[in-house]
Amino acid sequence: MKLMTKNQKGFTLIEVLIAMAIFSIGILGVATMQITSIKGNSRARQLSEAVNLAADRIELFMTLNYNDSTFNDDDGDGTNEDADGDGTDDNGGNFGLDATDATTDATADGVADSDGDGINDIFWNVAVNHPVQDTKTIKIIVVRQTGGKNVEITTIIENGI
Repeated sequence: MKLMTKNQKGFTLIEVLIAMAIFSIGILGVATMQITSIKGNSRARQLSEAVNLAADRIELFMTLNYNDSTFNDDDGDGTNEDADGDGTDDNGGNFGLDATDATTDATADGVADSDGDGINDIFWNVAVNHPVQDTKTIKIIVVRQTGGKNVEITTIIENGI
């Protein structure tokens, strides 16, 4: 028969359970961090997509003639709403784009569903002779209909008479 000695090597059951609990807490922290990272990457992808759509619209506008009907201030809310002459529309300083919540916004000079999927809509409004004569300021807003950040880009085109 073998006698038990005090210097046995190994771990007790309590030590193993404590180690597993500490390990589990660490893994849960890593999992939470991973989920947050995935959500952040998704938001960044959506924002990049919206910026690309706005940039594509600007590139399309740059190919059009200054007098193209796309650049008409159809509803008179470009510079006609600037009664105090400060260069900003008096209806909120948004070139008339105060209600971009539907695909047919009556306050926009132009509306487009970016790719037919109903996720991103592109609105634009035109201010004629703003900030100087023979220029048109075009504000483009890409709105994500399922929530998220809107993207706004403003560009100025000139009459190349």
